[in-house]
Amino acid sequence: MRNLIRLFALAMIAVSAAAQTRAVVRFSDGSSLAGTVSVIGSRPLTLVPLGERRQRFFELNDLLAIDQEIEQAELAKPWTFKESGRPEKVYFEGEYPLLNFKTRLTLVTGQVVTGHLISAALQLKGEEGKRKLFLKRQIKGEKSEKVADIVYPEHLRFPDAKAEQGGTIAGRVSGWGRVQEVTALDLAREQVLFAQVTPDGAFDFGTVLPGAYDLCVLTDTHVLCGLSDASVKPTGEPLTPEDLPAINTLFPLADDFFNDRWILRLAGTRAYAKALVYKRRSDYYEADRWTPGGFLWHLEVWSWHRADTDWKLDKRFILIRRKQKGGEANRKLIVVPALNAVSAGTELPPITPAAAGENRETWRPLRDLD
Repeated sequence: MRNLIRLFALAMIAVSAAAQTRAVVRFSDGSSLAGTVSVIGSRPLTLVPLGERRQRFFELNDLLAIDQEIEQAELAKPWTFKESGRPEKVYFEGEYPLLNFKTRLTLVTGQVVTGHLISAALQLKGEEGKRKLFLKRQIKGEKSEKVADIVYPEHLRFPDAKAEQGGTIAGRVSGWGRVQEVTALDLAREQVLFAQVTPDGAFDFGTVLPGAYDLCVLTDTHVLCGLSDASVKPTGEPLTPEDLPAINTLFPLADDFFNDRWILRLAGTRAYAKALVYKRRSDYYEADRWTPGGFLWHLEVWSWHRADTDWKLDKRFILIRRKQKGGEANRKLIVVPALNAVSAGTELPPITPAAAGENRETWRPLRDLD
């Protein structure tokens, strides 16, 4: 009972701490409600855009509107598996309505992102009191219902949201080998974005939400990485020389798929520290065959915070995931200040070895990724 009370209290803290904004909600039956809305829990709205395999995260303050659209609706028969572990099904009498949704998010930049939402719970506070709203990927009705009987939030509008310019982040890398991938860590929303890359080394993230982004460039010979002090928590005690050894003491205790891993650099504050992590493992399989001489490696950012006298691990972000084949050259990792906390709407100057020569004190190689 004590644990249940504690969990309930933590849930209420999460709700109270969540960002709130005014919303007008229209339901599929034509009714509507208005009030302040917040996401229940600490996880932001999570969407898998159509045609992509990666999740994207959105805060309510990033949105002008949410629309739930029926992707497929049918009357389905109840069923169960005939035998556990086998695909054969047994169907029963009756039918129930089954609705699958896709979600359209209109961002403050004017962009529209459509995809499949990971079901989310919202809390709406209005004149009629508190009410929970559920944005679901799928709704299964009762056998007594028809498709038209299902009522769901169809449209959410946020009247206080202001359209913002946002902007593109783009640039060009030359002289560091062939550009293979460019990623960016969104420091306000804690997610990794991927750029479009052209054969001549140009990259473009398209229009991104306002904020700052640490960029990472993978070529066939180098990794150029930004690691700024900027974070979702703009204030906090500065890091001290003792903090990295303290985190390194806890670092091996974190569960992970990789046994070989190293913290290469620490940035940020004690309220939000970002550790640049290199991880590798020697064995991996491709097309069900072992790849001789190759190895799998990641470059990641792990976020930490200092609670009283102890450091706590919060989140992990994969900047690069690489299956390196046998005989492929090892990359050299260089921290590049020009890739630190890049603002939306920035056209970066060319990133070349000449620029590194002019900034030898700050463009420092960290290690070979071997």
